[in-house]
Amino acid sequence: MLTWPIILPSPNMSGYQGEIGAKVLRTDFDSGPARQRQRFTDCPDDLSVNWKFKASEMQIFKTFFKTDIQSGVDWFWIILDIGDGLNEYEARFVSAKYQYQILPGMNWLVSAKLDVKG
Repeated sequence: MLTWPIILPSPNMSGYQGEIGAKVLRTDFDSGPARQRQRFTDCPDDLSVNWKFKASEMQIFKTFFKTDIQSGVDWFWIILDIGDGLNEYEARFVSAKYQYQILPGMNWLVSAKLDVKG
């Protein structure tokens, strides 16, 4: 499995937002309490992240995304903090996509949602 390129920065901590994976199935009834049961024992968390890249880093990121992880389909190792300090996790891009915008000074802001196995 590939690893996030060491030359690229880690995700910015501002805008970092996570949501635990849906491991519970809920059934509502016309009357009485709803029934909840565990559906999975392990489910990836969703993590919204963003990176600020220089123009040269943006090219490296695009190559990594398109070629190395097959347009965001494959899992890769990346160092993240999901509540227990910086650790290496398996991640992939949700729906194999990301958003980007140019910033002043020819910098790029890239944002994405990752599936994170934790």
